[in-house]
Amino acid sequence: MRSTWENLKQHASKPLTQWLIQAAKSRSCITYKEAKLRLETEIGFDTIFSSMMGVPAGELMEQILAFRPDCPLLNILLVRQDNQMPGDGAGPFMADYLNDPKLKSRDFREKNPKKWREACNKIATDVYAFQDWERVFRHVFGERLPVPAPPISSERDGIMHGRSSEGKKHRTLRQWVMKNPDKIKSTYKNFRAETEVVLESADRVDVVYYGPKSTVALEVKSSYSNDSDLRRGIFQCIKYRAVMGAMDIRSGADIVAILVTQRRLPGHLAQLARLHGIRHFKAPQLDA
Repeated sequence: MRSTWENLKQHASKPLTQWLIQAAKSRSCITYKEAKLRLETEIGFDTIFSSMMGVPAGELMEQILAFRPDCPLLNILLVRQDNQMPGDGAGPFMADYLNDPKLKSRDFREKNPKKWREACNKIATDVYAFQDWERVFRHVFGERLPVPAPPISSERDGIMHGRSSEGKKHRTLRQWVMKNPDKIKSTYKNFRAETEVVLESADRVDVVYYGPKSTVALEVKSSYSNDSDLRRGIFQCIKYRAVMGAMDIRSGADIVAILVTQRRLPGHLAQLARLHGIRHFKAPQLDA
């Protein structure tokens, strides 16, 4: 398929919207280069010049705003590879959304990088918190939002190929944590909760809570876990927090990592968790 403006508007906007919504749900983003390569390899476009990527991005946002004028700017998650910020083409949308005409200036991003990032952070928070993406997609494109396929990896380290060895106690605790965010912390009551969330690093997080401004990663260790397992859980939390922070378009995003155990943390491990800012929650014993 030729990469003309018309073809990009007509055939690239829907898949790009789908990918950006998936990024919004996982609190991530997509680079122009990644989107360009996916359009070429998955949709069948011939070579797309980087300068053309603003065409489907602008088109999808125009279609969304025609349905929901108050909708957060999904196109803010299509970003440059060097700084994870959108290019100048997003400026007019940002200016209208934030009621700040200065953002429309073609050189505003280059001359005011700090203010540009602050504006992007604010909009990205709204995009990540928005709960109605499925309905928006269905209305704009006349079909349900497709369920993303799980990532494919050639590695065989026993971690990223499912949980064939997961015990009943661990599964019961993981599901309890997913269903009871308010038990972990009362302020998490209305957070969206998902289990077995795969990160860009291909690590699988037991449970993730998504709040309006915060993201909470929870690593679960049942009563079967020994001290070595608990220590490893602390370092898993450290890794999850770092990866999820790198995925999030917002600078200084509020990423919290919690180790959930059914055993009391031994003193030396409690100290290790505190040293690295990893929270701990002692869960009740449950019937497996």
